[in-house]
Amino acid sequence: MSAATESPARGCNGTASPTPLLDRLAALRPAERWPLARDFIANEARAFFAELRAHAPIYETSEVTLVAKRADVIEVLSLPKVFTVDLYKPKMGDFMLAMDETIVNYRDKSVMRAILAWDDLPKIRAIAAEVADTALDAAGCEIEAVQQLARHVPMRIVQHCFGIHGPDQDLLDWSYANQMDQFNNLPYDDRPDAEAIHQAAEDSRVKLRTLFAQLIPARIAEIKAGTAPDDSLTRILSLNLPAADHFGMDRVVINVGGLLIGAIETTAEAVINALAELFARPEALAGARAAAEAGDDAAFDGYVWEALRFSPIVAFMFREAASTITIAQGTDREKVIGKGTVVLPLSLSAMFDPDFVPDPEAFRPDRPFHTYLHFGYGHHECLGRYVGSVMIPEIVKRVLKRPAARPLAPVDMAGTPFPQSYRIGLG
Repeated sequence: MSAATESPARGCNGTASPTPLLDRLAALRPAERWPLARDFIANEARAFFAELRAHAPIYETSEVTLVAKRADVIEVLSLPKVFTVDLYKPKMGDFMLAMDETIVNYRDKSVMRAILAWDDLPKIRAIAAEVADTALDAAGCEIEAVQQLARHVPMRIVQHCFGIHGPDQDLLDWSYANQMDQFNNLPYDDRPDAEAIHQAAEDSRVKLRTLFAQLIPARIAEIKAGTAPDDSLTRILSLNLPAADHFGMDRVVINVGGLLIGAIETTAEAVINALAELFARPEALAGARAAAEAGDDAAFDGYVWEALRFSPIVAFMFREAASTITIAQGTDREKVIGKGTVVLPLSLSAMFDPDFVPDPEAFRPDRPFHTYLHFGYGHHECLGRYVGSVMIPEIVKRVLKRPAARPLAPVDMAGTPFPQSYRIGLG
């Protein structure tokens, strides 16, 4: 019997079991285990993952297989032709994120990396600071930080830096609809509203294409007149790639549109999670504020990334096995993963694996950045990681530079996967 399927060890002589959560799963029929495991991930993730790492590091349920050890998570994410992103395809079509080591992925990612220049990062950070400060000043003594700040700032970056000049509420709605469908509406989620969520995303993509049908001709005219702003849309339309590269207007729309979908909701959740985690840790909060006042961005950012280790925007990624493979070969946990298996590499668990992360339960803002998996890993690492790496901590910093900033209520998820409200006092 493999380590993934053994019944967890139970305590004797009346002592408490070292695996109370796994014991609860073991008491259920296999078909009943995933819903409870999903509840553990939502509400007791670190305790559940610690039990998995120690006792069942590759854990099978009827719907998915959970992978908890850092080495195994990295193995899964390093084999994109085996552990594929096929689950994305019904949601994303021919967007590069739904393709593994293909010509389209290679070409589109290269084009997008060329227009998302590293030289832009100081400007993006400065814009994030200016927009955040303006929002905080306008709010007075209290701000609803989700709508007025955490979503608002990346929306302005989308408009001013990416060149997607659409109505504010439309951009917010389109980003939210697609994030819900692409990452929170998978077959293993078994949502009763799955069709409605998918239809909302489809409708938003039609509206986004309509917007681009207006933006692109106008921007081409500005480019010809020499009056176009220097943003992502201008850059991609100015490339003049040969027809042989097969990067026409359809690829412009799907890739620049992807910047919108990827930027707003993920940034907002990261900002809110980091703020809530730091506000709950007085010592870390004092250190972060001191770094902010000293203008030490490198030190300050470390507090944000470490806060997000404890409260990341996602606890896992998802992949589908295209062929049968044995992972963790040569270890006592090696496991055959069958073709078609949905595998969840548990990124949160990997960031607490003591085999890789020293003293994982300690809050240490000086950890090396490779400790973290906030932007994924490997072939499908987040395209916007460098934009996010300056935008997210800068928004958090603008709040913490306000000495009176404090939470007035817990983060309200309103029954969704994303924060919907977080009231912060400022005066």
